[in-house]
Formats: sequence, structure tokens, C-alpha cells
Amino acid sequence: MNLTIAAFWPPPPHETTPARYREIADAGIDLVITGNYLNDRVILRHALACAEEAGLGVLVASDPRVDVLMRDLETDPAPLLGRVVDDYRSFRSFRGVSLMDEPAAEQFRRVGDGVAAVRAAGAFAYANLLPSHATGPYDAYVGEFVRLVRPDVLSFDRYPFLAGGFDEGYLADLATVREHARRAGLPAWMYVQTLAYDGHREPSAAELAWQVNTALAYGYTGIQYFTYWTPDPARGEGFRPALIDGDGVPTERYGVVRDLNTRWLRPVAAELTGWNSVEHAGDVLVGHYGERLRFVCNARFDAPAEVTLDGITEAFDPETGSYAPCGTAVTLAPGAARLVR
Repeated sequence: MNLTIAAFWPPPPHETTPARYREIADAGIDLVITGNYLNDRVILRHALACAEEAGLGVLVASDPRVDVLMRDLETDPAPLLGRVVDDYRSFRSFRGVSLMDEPAAEQFRRVGDGVAAVRAAGAFAYANLLPSHATGPYDAYVGEFVRLVRPDVLSFDRYPFLAGGFDEGYLADLATVREHARRAGLPAWMYVQTLAYDGHREPSAAELAWQVNTALAYGYTGIQYFTYWTPDPARGEGFRPALIDGDGVPTERYGVVRDLNTRWLRPVAAELTGWNSVEHAGDVLVGHYGERLRFVCNARFDAPAEVTLDGITEAFDPETGSYAPCGTAVTLAPGAARLVR
């Protein structure tokens, strides 16, 4: 699997340093999605230089010229977007441009114009979709986006861990976006909730793993953490500490995500090719990869699952990168998964 592990909301301008970007890389992240006041050409080029030194990629998502242009329906976006790409293309860390976050359906044609212009300039074009509770019928919304925009990737966000419980529509959105990506032959990316904010609670280590593992069961190839740095309280929405708190100190969840990425996600993703379907079987999700591989995920984040494996002979060990014989009875911890063949 050609896996992307991304982080949205990087360090703010005064913390945009090579050391901070090495800290991002140390967490097993390979792509930075900009924001957090990195909103002019000077600071964005500095961030690209820091990322280059750390071996990271950067998706430019906070150039104000793009935001203004995408709302100006009368202007051909190609000339200015070509200049935006030219401003950053000399950096090896430059991965592409985000055109719009969470577009409404009536904005799809404009986003499509922007995607075509960025693609013509030789760069990756990105736009992240709304969840179903913020749109009309979700199948139609995602389908129209694919048809009108002709995107490079399908990405969406929905944050399932609510202050009062769990968002029951989460898995349905995960399935809808993945199905449209499959039909169109596109990569599917999703966002992982890392923090508490208005109406949402702080996820546990098991809940972080559950979000990642359910995405792998559905064949997603992009894992994006929301957020990396904690947003400034002045922005509203009651953001609580993320992977890095507002003072720049790593939280416990930074270590959880680092270990999740480096000790599990990266090794197991290297084994995953040829996703073709997912099935629900009791308290587990089973992602089918090729003829032999099965990614078996606990569908619950709050309790272990007892699984009986039929016809399975080996399980993958991420520490050794090899397969070893396994029994037919397996207990999966909350949110955990195993790759078997």
C-alpha cells in the first residue's frame, strides 16, 4: 500500500523550525498539511525548507491567494494557480495545493476548475469533503464531487467521539467515500480525531487505534491527524490539547500516535495490497486484500472481541516484519487489529 500519514495544523510561524519538523517526522508522519497562521508566501516557503530538511512533504493548504481565487467565480484560476505552484515547486518537500476545505455542492464546478489548473501546472490537487450530517444525501454529494471535480484523491472528515457518546453515522460515511473512491479508481483518505473540542471528547489510545484500523479495513490509503498542534483558543470551538499542546509540549497522545504509526501502521501497511472489499462479522470488520490477506479489526473501541479464524494459518508480526503460525482463536483488544493470511 502506498500509504500517506499526514498531520493537519502544524506548528505556528514562531515555532516553524527544523527541530519542530523533525519532531513531526519522529512521530511517523510524512506529510504536513499547512494552517495555523502559515498564511503567506514567505512563511510557507520557510515551512517547506524546514520540512525538506526533516524529510517531510508539505501540502500547501493556507495560501490566501488560493482561498480568494476559489471564491471569485469570474476569474480564470489557471494563471494565478500556476504562479502559486511556481512559488513552491523548487522545494523537494512540495507535494501540492489544497483548493478548498469542505466545499458545498454548488462550489464543485469551481473546485473542479482549480483542480484542473493545479494539475495542468504539474502538481497534486486536493480538496477535503464534508461529512454527511452537513450535506444533503451523502451518496449524491460524493458522487457529484467525483463527476464534476475529477479529483486526484477522495478525502473527508467526520469526528466520531462526541461529548455525549459516539457518532453512529461515522462508519456509513467511511463506507460511502470508500465505495466512490473504488468506482473511480481513486485513493481514499480520512481524518483521525486527536483532541477534544466543542461537542467532542478527547479520544483514548484505543480510540485512536480504532480510527486507524477501521480505515485500513476499508482500504483507505491516507491517514490524516486532526490536529497536530493545538489551535489557538482565540479561534473559538473550544479546542483542547492535541498531539502538541498550545505551549509546544507533546501530550501523551503524541507518544501514542508515534508508536501507532511507527510500530504498527507503517509495517502493516507495507503488506497491504489489492484491497477489494470489507465485511462486518459480529464485532469485527474484515478487510479483504488480494486472495490471501485478511485485515481483522475489532469493530468496538470499548471492549475486546473474541475472533475465530477459519482457514487462517499465519499472522503478521510488525516487530519482525514476518508471518508466523497462529491459532484459530484470537482476542483483539479494543480498537486493535491483526493481519492474517
